[in-house]
Amino acid sequence: MDISKEIQIFNDLDINLDNLVNSTLDVFEDCILIINLNNKKKLDKYVTEAINKKAKLIITSINCNVESERVVKFENYEDVFNHVIKKMYPEYVDKNFFGLTGTNGKTTTGYFLNQLLGEDSLFIGTTEDYLFKDITREEHLTTPKLFNIFKLLRKKEYTHINNIVLEVSSHALDQNRLKGMEFLVSGFTNLSQDHFDYHDNIDTYFDAKKKLFNKNLSKQYVFIDEDWGTRLNKEVNGESWSIGFKKENDMFIKEIKSSETNTLVSFKIDNHNYRVILPFIGPNCEMNYLLAVGMAHFSGTLSLDRILLETVNIKNPKGRFEKFSYLDNDVYVDYAHTPEAIDKAIEVVQEKYEKIIIVFGAGGNRDSYKRVNMGKAANKADHIIITNDNPRKEDPMLIAKEILEGVDLNKKVEIVLDRKAALKKGLDSLRGKSVLLVLGKGHESKQELKDRFVDFDDSVMISNLIEDMK
Repeated sequence: MDISKEIQIFNDLDINLDNLVNSTLDVFEDCILIINLNNKKKLDKYVTEAINKKAKLIITSINCNVESERVVKFENYEDVFNHVIKKMYPEYVDKNFFGLTGTNGKTTTGYFLNQLLGEDSLFIGTTEDYLFKDITREEHLTTPKLFNIFKLLRKKEYTHINNIVLEVSSHALDQNRLKGMEFLVSGFTNLSQDHFDYHDNIDTYFDAKKKLFNKNLSKQYVFIDEDWGTRLNKEVNGESWSIGFKKENDMFIKEIKSSETNTLVSFKIDNHNYRVILPFIGPNCEMNYLLAVGMAHFSGTLSLDRILLETVNIKNPKGRFEKFSYLDNDVYVDYAHTPEAIDKAIEVVQEKYEKIIIVFGAGGNRDSYKRVNMGKAANKADHIIITNDNPRKEDPMLIAKEILEGVDLNKKVEIVLDRKAALKKGLDSLRGKSVLLVLGKGHESKQELKDRFVDFDDSVMISNLIEDMK
């Protein structure tokens, strides 16, 4: 059937868009479920489940074999679905969407960009799971479905929002979760080993990330001109803006220098020199900041003068190299959970402290290949304490032993599976000019143990332990 005719059929249904849901987990009596799956058996199961839950209407594709007066099937389902979500939030055409992808730094860059853009900006990413609690019962995703994003933006409290900054995961890109989205500008942070339980290798992982920079998704993009960023720019056709240490880069980085408390960055744009002091340190914090600056400037959203003005009050996100003090020593809580991120975290503090103590673990039931390399990265520390991260349904000791395979056993190393006890051990070990790095969980407020989620926030736990140990 002709697409326009099917769209007219949908419009004639006269649906209350507030009652529209996109998951059987969200079905309620008299709602309208819009759903499609390539797996026909699963689709039939979910449609039947929705009927049993007394959904008023189920909108689906001709893949569905369930016959019911409450089931409406469309031959051109994808086109109808795209029409539906744009009808849900027609204001999207007047909004600026900013996309960020890469292995490390998405959250921090997005958080910086959101602060630069001001009060009419909203950041959606890893740390913002609370935003969708009233939208869906589905598991929180770094990048929610476009349906749920538009459903969120329909809410009254977000009508003032003009800029939306979105973390974009490789999973979301591979699954076409954002089909129909149009980004004003997208940014690429970096690429390193991660998610190989989902992607076969680094090249397929890169290919998934690269989809964000397709002209159908992003009008223009900003990249860091080194390694994978350079390759991205060679393989993608689009309007681009480069950041790097070469004079021909659109943003030429002249100097980066950090102390124990701040980071100085000097750069040049259009023959004008700029100098900024960021009131924090952290792995790649300067590159994350510069990428945020590049996206705000290149998109034409903010002038450089306004950007520099907003930079004065810029902060790191929770759980991203978040600093605590214990006696005369420093403690940093960070989300570093890949070999490269661990390496970078240690590198930041290496020249500033005489002794580095690291507490970390690895998540269970995923990414097991990277554990030995996480152990190798930790070898730059002086004292290594391996503990639980989110072991999920795996044996915690087996996870720890896989990490241990990469550790230099001539180092001071121990396994303390109880994370609270491991943090206390780390604090107890601080002597002289030393630093404690608590890595892996960052902003997370829960720890996943088998089928249970227990309250565990590294920042809160460190604060409480410091208070108790005074």
